Amino acid sequence: MLPGLALVLLAAWTARALEVPTDGNAGLLAEPQVAMFCGKLNMHMNVQNGKWESDPSGTKTCIGTKEGILQYCQEVYPELQITNVVEANQPVTIQNWCKRSRKQCKTHTHIVIPYRCLVGEFVSDALLVPDKCKFLHQERMDVCETHLHWHTVAKETCSEKSTNLHDYGMLLPCGIDKFRGVEFVCCPLAEESDNIDSADAEEDDSDVWWGGADTDYADGSEDKVVEVAEEEEVADVEEEEAEDDEDDEDGDEVEEEAEEPYEEATERTTSIATTTTTTTESVEEVVREVCSEQAETGPCRAMISRWYFDVTEGKCAPFFYGGCGGNRNNFDTEEYCMAVCGSVKSQSLLKTTQEHLPQDPVKLPTTAASTPDAVDKYLETPGDENEHAHFQKAKERLEAKHRERMSQVMREWEEAERQAKNLPKADKKAVIQHFQEKVESLEQEAANERQQLVETHMARVEAMLNDRRRLALENYITALQAVPPRPNHIFNIIR
Repeated sequence: MLPGLALVLLAAWTARALEVPTDGNAGLLAEPQVAMFCGKLNMHMNVQNGKWESDPSGTKTCIGTKEGILQYCQEVYPELQITNVVEANQPVTIQNWCKRSRKQCKTHTHIVIPYRCLVGEFVSDALLVPDKCKFLHQERMDVCETHLHWHTVAKETCSEKSTNLHDYGMLLPCGIDKFRGVEFVCCPLAEESDNIDSADAEEDDSDVWWGGADTDYADGSEDKVVEVAEEEEVADVEEEEAEDDEDDEDGDEVEEEAEEPYEEATERTTSIATTTTTTTESVEEVVREVCSEQAETGPCRAMISRWYFDVTEGKCAPFFYGGCGGNRNNFDTEEYCMAVCGSVKSQSLLKTTQEHLPQDPVKLPTTAASTPDAVDKYLETPGDENEHAHFQKAKERLEAKHRERMSQVMREWEEAERQAKNLPKADKKAVIQHFQEKVESLEQEAANERQQLVETHMARVEAMLNDRRRLALENYITALQAVPPRPNHIFNIIR
């Protein structure tokens, strides 16, 4: 149930020159894609030059529904006939993420899973089949499932054949980001070992982190970029504060050599990120210090809703900020809080996995169950004439939180499978079963929260309608009893 990954899901994606079927459009340099990171402006791929660019309106940030993502694809690519979206198989590293109202930014790097904006009639991906590898496919016309589900089907099928999943693609769309089948390529384990050995010979420090299904095929240079990009994301805690105090002249540093090849740009990313933080240890220490501080209201008396990371619970929690003073464990949204401090939790979980997995692979780390904060916030807000807007906002918050939690589990799963690579087949199955149950539990919890939201919304709407009926009836009776009678007024009330 591993995605190529969520979510805020690792090899750097190389833009493939491909022909996108459009009505009269020439071949495009890159595939249409959108990427989101809550608290920052959405990004989209410029299909003419293969570069990521900020939201053209300067206002749009993360979107909570697949329907909303499809609509956003259609907005940023009006000249293309966008008909569907699907999660990408691999995460990407994107620089220069801007906050709202900023046109240019310093080099803020984040690693995210983009969405591919599918153009025209659906055409399945063309998969390369290396020597000694097998091309397989599965279809079920009675099933309509997500990218995540079919990725799991492909990965488990390869695992049962004692092979590794090399590449995969969706088949037979049946909804927005939903499909009835999957095509995939399985490669022998020996082939994988050969690739890893050759990569290690080229890059001594190629410490592979989580990635998509074919992480073990990624070369060492990409892994180094990913590793440093993760440091950049963590270092954002201090950079965000510094950026707000900078003059607009800072934006001049962005993309000074925009025309360089992608490989050179990747090397530059590594160089920039290395100068931002001295060592991985120092970055982790800064983040741990910030995220371990207690929530502070400060000396002022405003009541501003903020989030802080509760290190004992391993998750972000709400508190009221006074408006001045306090400390840096203070974030605008839960998503941004987890993006910065979630690594504190995941690092401890990773350590636990490495210590226990070889002895007992079934004893895997578990993600702390989080309370339905998005639902609670909505339930605590009394219904009013803006009920529908409150409901939509709560729904978007819930979906964003669910994606973040799923992304965290996927990262843990990928790392656990890497640790269990040399274990017996039965132990590998135990790893898969453990995380399958965890993902199913998260899906069920999200479904319950969605149902609670909808039921509450319907009850409030019904109550509002009843109030309006009661008021209309009272006005009607009052109009009937008026002296002298006012026929036109009565008619208007009835109408």
